[in-house]
Amino acid sequence: MLFNHVFAQTRTVTGQVTDADSGRPLLGVSVFVKGTSRGTSTGEGGRFSLVGVQAGEVVNVALIGYVAQDVTIGQQQTINIMLKPSTNVLEEMVVVGYGQQKKRNLTGSVVSVGADEIEKTTLQDPISILQGRAAGVQVTSNSGAPGGEMTIRVRGNSSLNSGNNPLFVVDGIPIESNSMSSLNGSENFGLNPLADLNPTDIASIEILKDAASTAIYGSRAANGVVMITTKRGAEGKAEVNLNVTSGVSAITRKLSVLNASQYRQLILDSYTNLGTTEEPYYTIIDSLNPMNNGDVDWQEELMRPAGQYKVDLSVRGGNKSTRYAWSSSYLDQDGIILNSNYKRITSRLNVDFDISDKLTVGQSISFTNATNNRINAGGVGNLSVIRELLVRPPIMSMYLPDGSLNGYSLGRRNPVGIALYATHLNKSNRLIGSQYLEYKIIKDLKFRSNLNFDYTAMKEDEFMPSTLDYREGYNTGAVRSTGNLTWGNESYFSYNKTFGEGHNVGAVAGMSFQQWRYDRTGLDGMFFPSDNIRTLNAAGVISNQGVNVASEHAMLSYFGRVSYDYMSRYLAEVNLRADGSSRFGRDQRFGYFPSASVGWRFSEEAGINNLSFLSDGKLRFSAGMTGNEAIGDYTAQGEFSLDGNYLDFAGAVPTVMPNAALTWETTTQYNAGIDLAFLSNRLILNADFYVKNTKDLLYNVPIPNTTGFSYITQNIGSIQNRGAEFLLSSKNLQGKFSWGTNLNISLNRNKVTSLPENLLTNGYIQNGTYHILQEGLPIGVFYGWRFDGVYASDQDNVNSVTHGASGPAFQGGDPIWHDLNGDNIINQDDRQIIGYAEPKFFGGISNDFSYKNFSLNVFFQFATGNDIYSEINHQRNSVVRYNNLSTDALTRWRQQGDVTNFPKPVRDDPRQSDSRVQSRWVEDGSYIKLKNVNFRYTFASSLVQRIGLRKVDAFVTATNLITWTRYTGFDPDVNSYSGLRVGIDEGSYPQSRTFIFGLNIGL
Repeated sequence: MLFNHVFAQTRTVTGQVTDADSGRPLLGVSVFVKGTSRGTSTGEGGRFSLVGVQAGEVVNVALIGYVAQDVTIGQQQTINIMLKPSTNVLEEMVVVGYGQQKKRNLTGSVVSVGADEIEKTTLQDPISILQGRAAGVQVTSNSGAPGGEMTIRVRGNSSLNSGNNPLFVVDGIPIESNSMSSLNGSENFGLNPLADLNPTDIASIEILKDAASTAIYGSRAANGVVMITTKRGAEGKAEVNLNVTSGVSAITRKLSVLNASQYRQLILDSYTNLGTTEEPYYTIIDSLNPMNNGDVDWQEELMRPAGQYKVDLSVRGGNKSTRYAWSSSYLDQDGIILNSNYKRITSRLNVDFDISDKLTVGQSISFTNATNNRINAGGVGNLSVIRELLVRPPIMSMYLPDGSLNGYSLGRRNPVGIALYATHLNKSNRLIGSQYLEYKIIKDLKFRSNLNFDYTAMKEDEFMPSTLDYREGYNTGAVRSTGNLTWGNESYFSYNKTFGEGHNVGAVAGMSFQQWRYDRTGLDGMFFPSDNIRTLNAAGVISNQGVNVASEHAMLSYFGRVSYDYMSRYLAEVNLRADGSSRFGRDQRFGYFPSASVGWRFSEEAGINNLSFLSDGKLRFSAGMTGNEAIGDYTAQGEFSLDGNYLDFAGAVPTVMPNAALTWETTTQYNAGIDLAFLSNRLILNADFYVKNTKDLLYNVPIPNTTGFSYITQNIGSIQNRGAEFLLSSKNLQGKFSWGTNLNISLNRNKVTSLPENLLTNGYIQNGTYHILQEGLPIGVFYGWRFDGVYASDQDNVNSVTHGASGPAFQGGDPIWHDLNGDNIINQDDRQIIGYAEPKFFGGISNDFSYKNFSLNVFFQFATGNDIYSEINHQRNSVVRYNNLSTDALTRWRQQGDVTNFPKPVRDDPRQSDSRVQSRWVEDGSYIKLKNVNFRYTFASSLVQRIGLRKVDAFVTATNLITWTRYTGFDPDVNSYSGLRVGIDEGSYPQSRTFIFGLNIGL
């Protein structure tokens, strides 16, 4: 009898889930019985079947992008559910410092990229994902190499030389985001430390931009904060997901160069134009010489289609007391240049335990093992593969008659030899973890404490064999071993209480401690007995003991936040953080960083709330201060080098002059924003306007060498950034066929507002070879000579303009330089501004289409108004060291009367036509990229469930599909220098066009 009674109360419940607005059936909706592991998901037609349901049980129905519903089961056997789109996105939660907030109640400027956007890409690191997808966030590719470093800026550069990177926080853990690589060859960038994070594990990325959002992180938040939240488990049946992808990459474009016969004629012309009896090096014109009898296309030899393969496996689930999320991933990615490869193994475990109604504990731990077989791609030296594959003459043969590599000739190394036979290997292991305890003291008051760490161990090896050098038996090697540990504790109280009708008060108060320790050991060696014996103990000469260093610093902080809102109509928030850093002098160690913000939801006011077309409207205002402490660990105290031995006695040499008065850079930011939603949230507009003023800039000020030092770090000058950001989201069509659009546009205007007079030469600071810093001008100004064309004949130089005061007059075929001061002399006084590196606008536009089981995402990324100084085009149009030239040289000046913009080639450049920093190499860097196309098909659940699976998606993704640009280098998305020396293309590893095919299987 009891058995029959129970059986009678257990049934199979069927039903359908549809979109409440369009009536469209929804696929992949999670339907499970709360408190149990019983569940399913909707299939074709939005239908589902749930077995073993008892009366009184509660069924949860949920889908990302929709408001979840709970349905209590009575006697019915069929239920139909209409889910409302959460394009009331205003109700979605976003991660902020030490907590979460509804988008609806934000008073600061925060932009979010969710898991649904991440899944549309097959990019392998979180920084790449942000490119073009987050308003106010500018991402530049420093290298197209797998695992290569990238530049990210939030609302512009706000420091001269003390770090412009944002703070990265993963699951509440501030992590190391600077490259740990020490051996980077001639390149100015290292490896991307964020490549250690598997994007498949990420649930959301939030970028905190204004002071109201970032001040809670104080001294490390002047450049914004990037909050990365990984996926965690949830109550319900365990879900297993297997994601397998495979793809191929290829170069997006090749650059034109001269062939062998064209090159030989150009070299002969360069000697003829020299006007002397000097003869060209005989092997250059001797096509029978075995070293120079080739006609090699070096790009064809070096570039290749490159494959990649990735497998992701994850399990997520839990019950009332335990929730877990485990994942593991393997990536094997070849670069498009020979012998470059990146392999990565990641594993992550996130668990949460409800010990009691009051106590919850949990932990997150991730491990990454990465191997990067790098090549020395960028830079201007002859160790750079990219430079050599463009400028090594085509006549230089690949191999000699005896079968050995033709490795070095006339200052040009063999780029194929560099890629195949030189070692540039990086291996690393990284462990990031945290453990937390959260205790509910009373109903509205909680205490949370977490202990976290981030440890990286890295081993690097370099070796350059003698076959690539002109010196017999000359080979070099180096090794570095690096350890970097960051650990800390954060403990804080949080309070949230609702009083009366609609008065909501929140507060956070706590303290944190963080410590960093960096160790590096290594040596250099040369004269190894064989190119096949590459361990450092075989070197004949050991050097560079000074690379062995150890340093550490610590920070103690106190922070707090108080927020208030009334009926989500009137909102206010204040933050304060006090940071104490060991990097500054004893009297300057603490900095204080407050912020305040208010919001007014005017759409709730009488008279406005009756406007049927306006769904929501809010004004936001904020002001606050953040800081920057990104200097050396002992800069304020002074530093010594311990390799200053004298005879046989050890010695210490002072290298950094102490400055006890050194203090924080401080950024004060003001932000005004408006959020509007129309037509039941089908159209949403967010706009922000800001001004950032940074003062007390940390800068290495040159001082007389008689002091025993070359510079002292001081607080000088100020910088301003001001700009606007717009984000527009719309649901254009709804129904069986749906179409949605997201557009973001950002503009930032940067300006140096003050510099000390004693640092200026002719009113500016020379910032490297190509840039200057000057009051009233933006960062990234190119400074040099203006190229106005080519003299068609000797008589065209009517003013007898000369090279220098006593130099020869320019002749037919020479460049026409703009004579700025009109003195008929071209010298240093004629240099001027020749370009601006920062874009006027940048952003992206994404369109999502869906029909039945098909979906398509098309994403464009753009930047406009910026210039690029193409040093790589300079190098491949200069005959220095017998360089090969581009096919533009076929239009070169050859005789009196020729009208052209390509000067005559002259050996050794006696009038500095090639060697000047000049506007000839400044190009428009604007571009539009078809950055990402993702086409996906979701198999019908009725078919999938027959084979015991939960879901199956098949997809193809194309990245960097098309680029529209006037830039003539490999790719306009490029930057060869760190810091403020922006917009330079020295020939970094080229970007690639990638096609990925994938299968996502749910069990």
